[in-house]
Parts: sequence; structure tokens; C-alpha cells
Amino acid sequence: MDLVVTKAQQERLLQLNGLDEFRMQALLHIEVIQVQRKVWHDKNIKDKVFQEGDCALLYDSRFKDFKGKLMTRWLSPYLIEKCHDNGVVQIRTIDQEGIPFLVNGYRLKAYKIPLSKE
Repeated sequence: MDLVVTKAQQERLLQLNGLDEFRMQALLHIEVIQVQRKVWHDKNIKDKVFQEGDCALLYDSRFKDFKGKLMTRWLSPYLIEKCHDNGVVQIRTIDQEGIPFLVNGYRLKAYKIPLSKE
């Protein structure tokens, strides 16, 4: 039984092959763009390095429930007591009252105490 392929069928096969090639080119293009975005994103990441004795502001994670234009997202300055290897930081209030507690380092932002007028 001979299969006879008509001219219309041959053109359709060529179109399907062309679509496969176009799809492969699109996948390669997407991969290149993803690599470029990753490089750009990684280049702009800044590591937060805290030292003992530094001051930092703590992000208020409950802020998302109480949105407001004039409300601050950062809680009062804290004194860093100890930094652990896994990114956990032990902080305490500046006035040394209360017990120290542990927070994730990503929730902190470096804070420089303003100079006094004296």
C-alpha cells in the first residue's frame, strides 16, 4: 500500500515543522531573558551585615493589616546584641529595658543615631 502525499499535505508538514522551530527559538529566547533578569536581580541585592552594638529599625509585619499613608512601617530603634550565622539577630531596646528577642535579619534596617546638639 503506497502512501501518496499530496502537495497540500507536504505544505502542511512544512508549516508544522516551521512552528516547531519557532517554538524552540522562543524557548531559547525566554531562557536568555531569564538569565539576564537573574544576573540583574542578583547584582542589585545588597547583603545586610550587622555588627554587635549597631542600631537597627524593625519592620512591623502587622502593618499590612493597617494600611495608612502616614503610618510608619518601622518600629523604634533597637540595639543589636548578637548576630548568629544563620541570619538571626538578637536585639534589645535602646534603653536596655525588657528582654532581648530574636528576629530574622531581613526584618531589620540599619539605623544611624542622629548626633546630638551638644
